[in-house]
Amino acid sequence: MKDDVHAWQRGAAMEMPEITALDRMRNERVYSHADMPGGERPRANRFLRTLRWTIGPDSFAVLVLQRQGRDFRAAHAAQLSRLAPYLGPTMASWLALGRERSCAALEQRMTQDLGAFWLLLSASGRIIETAPGLREQLATIPALRLQASGWLAFADAATAQAFRQALAKLQARPETVAVVDLLREPPAQMVILAGRMALTGEWVALLRLGPRVRALSVDLMVRHFGIRRSEAHLAMLLCDGFTLQAAAQELGWTIETARSCSKQIFARLGVNGQSGILRKVIGSAVWLT
Repeated sequence: MKDDVHAWQRGAAMEMPEITALDRMRNERVYSHADMPGGERPRANRFLRTLRWTIGPDSFAVLVLQRQGRDFRAAHAAQLSRLAPYLGPTMASWLALGRERSCAALEQRMTQDLGAFWLLLSASGRIIETAPGLREQLATIPALRLQASGWLAFADAATAQAFRQALAKLQARPETVAVVDLLREPPAQMVILAGRMALTGEWVALLRLGPRVRALSVDLMVRHFGIRRSEAHLAMLLCDGFTLQAAAQELGWTIETARSCSKQIFARLGVNGQSGILRKVIGSAVWLT
C-alpha cells in the first residue's frame, strides 16, 4: 500500500527496504538483498530475502526475512517461494475478518447510541446475557436495576407485575410477542419476542431506552443543525416534552423571549411548531455522531 503502510516485525530490529523498491518488485518472486529493485546493495552482516504478493486491486504485502552474519541458502528461497500461492488468500481472509469485526463494532455503537439493546432471558425472567453496554446504561437508572444475581429490580410494583405477566403469557402462548412498558422517564420499553434461541432455549428480549435530547451536548446540536446555542438549549427542552412556558422557566427566560427564540428555531429548521422540532431532531442522524 503506497499511501497507507502498516508494518509488523518479529525479532531483532531491522531496516526495511524503501517503499519505492517494494513497489517495483514482481509478485511472487523471491528477491535477495543484492537484486532488489533500485540498486539495493549488501550491507555488512545483513542478508535479506523478500517476497511480495498482491491483496486486491490496489494493495500489496511484503514479507522480509533478515539474517545477520551469514547468507540464506538456496533451499530457504525455494521454501519461501512455495509459500507465495497461500499468502495472498491468507492475508485477504485476515483483512476481511478485520473489516467484519470493525463493521460489527460500528453497528454495536450505533445501536447503543439509539438506546437499543438485546437480552437473553430464562423462562423465569432471569437475565442470562446482555448486549455490551447495557449493564452500564442500567447502572444510571435507579428505577430499573440489574442485580448481580441477574434479576431485574423494578422500583414500581406494577411494572414488576407486568413483567411477570408478560413471561406467563409467553409460557402459555409461545408464538406471541409480549410488550412491557418499564419506565416513563426516561422512556424504556421491552419487547420479548416469540420463539427462543436455538439449542439453548432462552427468550430473546429487545430493550429500547428512549432518547433524551438533553443527553446530547449543546455543541453537537449547534454543529449538526446550524442553530445558536440559546436555540439549541430551548430546542432540547421542547423535544423532551417541556411546554414553552416550562422551558422558559427552566432557562430563566421570559415567555416572550422563549416565544421569539422558538420562531427562530422554526425558521432555521424549516418546521412548524414544537412537534416539527421534535420530528426533525428525533428523526435526524444527530444520535449517531
